[in-house]
Formats: sequence, C-alpha cells, structure tokens
Amino acid sequence: MNDTLSIYPLRPESQASPGPTPLFGNDADSFVQQLRLAAQAHRAGRLDEAIASYLRLLAVQPYHAELHNNLGVALRLAGKLEASVSHHRLSLAADPGNPALHSNLGNALRAANRLDEAVKHHFQSITLNRDYAEGFFNLALCLRDLGRVDEAVGCFGRSLALSPDNRRTRVELAIALLMRGELAQGFAAYEARKRLPETPVPDFIQPAWDGGPLQGKRILLYPEQGLSDVLLFVRFARELRRRGATVLVLCQALLKDLLGTVDFIDTVVAEGEKLPDFDLHASMASLPHLCRADFAALAAEPAYLHPPATSRIKLGRIEKAKLRIGIYWAAMPGQPQDRQRSAPFAEFLALAGDPELLVFSLQGGAHQRDIQQFGAGGLVHDVGRGIFDFAEAASALSQLDLLLSIDAPIAHLAAAMGLPTWVLLPSTVDWRWQLGGEDAPWYPSARLFRQPRPGDWDSVFALVRAELAVLKRRTALA
Repeated sequence: MNDTLSIYPLRPESQASPGPTPLFGNDADSFVQQLRLAAQAHRAGRLDEAIASYLRLLAVQPYHAELHNNLGVALRLAGKLEASVSHHRLSLAADPGNPALHSNLGNALRAANRLDEAVKHHFQSITLNRDYAEGFFNLALCLRDLGRVDEAVGCFGRSLALSPDNRRTRVELAIALLMRGELAQGFAAYEARKRLPETPVPDFIQPAWDGGPLQGKRILLYPEQGLSDVLLFVRFARELRRRGATVLVLCQALLKDLLGTVDFIDTVVAEGEKLPDFDLHASMASLPHLCRADFAALAAEPAYLHPPATSRIKLGRIEKAKLRIGIYWAAMPGQPQDRQRSAPFAEFLALAGDPELLVFSLQGGAHQRDIQQFGAGGLVHDVGRGIFDFAEAASALSQLDLLLSIDAPIAHLAAAMGLPTWVLLPSTVDWRWQLGGEDAPWYPSARLFRQPRPGDWDSVFALVRAELAVLKRRTALA
C-alpha cells in the first residue's frame, strides 16, 4: 500500500486549535520541526518512537489533519488497526476534500479486512483527483482482494500510466495476472520484484541464469521467499536436470533433509553452510518464467516430494476409525495476513467427536497450546510437538489419509507428496491458489475450500463436514 505522510508546514486553519497547555509554546515552527522528527523516526521504522511523538503533538493540535494521518499510518504498521482507522477518520473530518487522506483511510480499512468500506474511500480519492496514481494503486489492491481482478488490472494500468516508473505497481499487477490464471504473462511480469528494495540480492560472483543452455553447467537454486515457495517451485529443478544441468539447492535448514530425498537434486546445502562450486544461480521463484514452464502439464506430473526411508514418527490406529486425518489451523505470527488465514481451532475440534475419524495435529509453534487450552488432549493427538523439520513432517503425512490445513507450508508439502489435501482459504486468497474454483493449479491431489465472505469459516467447515461424510462412505465401500 502507498501511504502519504505529511511532515511539512501546517495549514493556517490548523494552527489555532483549543487544547491543553502547548508543549512547545506558541511556536508553530517548533511544532513543525517536532512533526518532521517524528515522521523521520516513522520512515526509519522506529514506530514506537514515532507513535509516542505523534501522541505528544496531539496534545498541542488535537484537530490537526496531517498529524492524525501520520499517526494512523504508524498505528496500522504496528498492527493497531482499529486505532489506526479512528485516527484516519479524525484526519478526514478535519480535511474531507483531501484525496490522500481518503486513500490512507482505505488502506487502514483494508488492513482491518473491511474491504467494501475501504473501496468506497479509495473510489472517493480518485474522484477527487483523477490523476492520483497512488489512489488508483491502492484501489486496485482492494479490488484484487475482493476478487474483482479485472477491475484491479485496469486500475493498476491507470496507475502505471500516471507513474510509469513505479516498480511496486508492476509487481502487484503481475500478482493480479497470476491470480487471474495468466501464468506465463504473470511470471514474466513478476520478475519486476527483483528491483524492489526488500527483494534479497544474492551475493554471488557467478552470473544469474538467463534461461540459456545448461548442458554441463552447475546451477545453484536459492530461496528468495519463504518455505512455501521452496516447496512449490523446487519441482522445476527436474526440468533443469533434463537440460543437462547439475542441480544444487540452497534452502532453509528445516528443508534440507526433505530435499535430500529428491531424485532430481544433486546436492542440498542449508543456509549458513559452505556452498559448493557452481557456474550459474537462479531464484526458485523465477524458475517458472526461466524454464518457460508448460503449466497445463503440471497436473499430470508425479508427486515430487517424499518422506525419508526411515522415521521415528509412527502414527497409531484405532479400530473404529476409518480415516486418519491431519489438521493445521494457525499461521505463524508475524506473517502477512496470518489472522485472516488462521481458522478457529474449535472448528477443527468439532471434527474430533466422530468415532470414524482419528485426528492428528501437525500444528507447530505457539498454537500447539490450543489443544490443552481447549481440553482436547484426548481428542486430538499432538504430533506437531515432535516434528522438528519437514522430513519428519513428511513421514507423519505419509501415514495419513487426508490433511485439512489452512494456507501454510504444510499444505504445500502434503500436496507435493500427492496426499489428498484440503486447503481452507480466506476470502482474500494468496495468488498461489488463484481465484475461484476447487482445483489447485499446481497439485492434482489438492482441493480448495474458500470462504464465501470475509471471516466466514462456518460455511467452509459445513462443506468440509459434508465432504468428509462422502469420503467415509467411499472408504467403507472400498
């Protein structure tokens, strides 16, 4: 999202507002200087310092539009969403004709998952200024979240026409194309992400692979993004081997033993370990574009991730249980949209009251405590507490009939293994699962269950229960 921060001179009508005894006397220049310093801390990412400074300044100018705006932006970045929305409303009340303030309120509402209301303010911002590139960009993000991808593409295009050098807009447009299923064009456009400041730049002296011949070359694949992307895109290493390359993979330590079982990878090294010699390198997220992948053929490819030959994890059985199912309900804190992606544990717990289902938790992290906090220790078997890497997770998954999971790395792992995987998705979906439909573009064994509206997990689990009943009947007849 693009936000407008105001750090420059006060509007004349804002300078004489009633309030407590001023902290800086009546010196407007001192106030402006303090506002500038607070905004500098804000831009530097020192949010606690910036928020404290803005709050002190509010004692001097409680109706100052720019000050409420800046504080709203800082609070949103700090995750204090309702306070952010309220400060943006106060900002807008003081200056209702300002398009930037409408757009920033829209950004806060989007972060709070109040998308319809957010769209109204973004529309108002571009109505007030038809040449407001940031307004079109922010509107496009909301429209994309709502599944109105065609409109989003149009707004991204208008934003680029007004600001053709904006790299972030190009990346977000690429994501919209990927969501729309235009994979070849989308991945080509997605290469623009490499010019964003937050995209890691590999510190290699060897050249990056440009898609050229690989016969006899040693190519190092590295993880640009998270665990899910490694699990998703490592499949394309098979194509590099077909072209005559020796494939070396650099990965997160949690993935090393798992990827060591992949037959089309020659060497796996964990981050922090000494790298072997290589000739070329490539980000795994760039492989679909560089390989000129045949996306229509992906569904016919065999499973490419497998458990190790031996494992200390053994899942038990109960006589009456027809199905052993795994569950995973909570995203790791701090990840984008973790609150929207996470589903209530109680929804999963309700499934454990069925004697024909044996339920195993593969949940990692702090949310493992949910099992005990809900008194579910006799209903849900906590396997996640004993899983320390993805090779062990694969061993557990290989003993299940089905995984029920939110959008998380474990879902990518299970589906890449060919395990029936039901992925439970929020209404605002990650581009990797595309828009609409039950089928995943990458995994033939995955089925997607989507929220019909923001926060509506009840509808998702009603469908899950109905489909589990069908699956149990099929199992009984088999």
